[in-house]
Amino acid sequence: MAVLAAVAIPKFINFREDAEISRVKAIAAAYQEAVGFVQIRYQILGLSEHMADIPGYADNSIDVNPSGFPIGIDKGGPNKIIKNTKNIGQQDKGCVELWKILLNAPPSVSLKDDGKDFTAYRHKADGGSDKSQCTYVLRTLGDTQNRKNADISINYDSETGRVTTLFKD
Repeated sequence: MAVLAAVAIPKFINFREDAEISRVKAIAAAYQEAVGFVQIRYQILGLSEHMADIPGYADNSIDVNPSGFPIGIDKGGPNKIIKNTKNIGQQDKGCVELWKILLNAPPSVSLKDDGKDFTAYRHKADGGSDKSQCTYVLRTLGDTQNRKNADISINYDSETGRVTTLFKD
């Protein structure tokens, strides 16, 4: 029994990690697809500037930058005036709001490591001056690292519209 347990437990752990990696890749692909759909809607409308509450997508609350990439919801406030078209969202919750509006039935996400599937971080790009990126760190495998040292994460760059997955060994 001990030999069987010694062989089976590591295999089970590897299966769980492989399943989570596959899930993260699928989530990132869905996020990228949603970003692409928002930009297509922006282009169909013939827009060339930022816009609050782009019509005809999701619940009409997504705000976009001058390239048509999502930067939050309700970023323009009640007057629909977006002051900084490079920063994502209104404060750090902007990344959580994008996650929830862009993904269909998304995994749980929070701004702190509190038992949710992912922790969201809004931050500057390397060498950047604006908070134009969101990183979502997978927590379900027990990772407690910050966004820079996380084992598995998803990154969204609102300046390029790219969604990438990051895996550390």
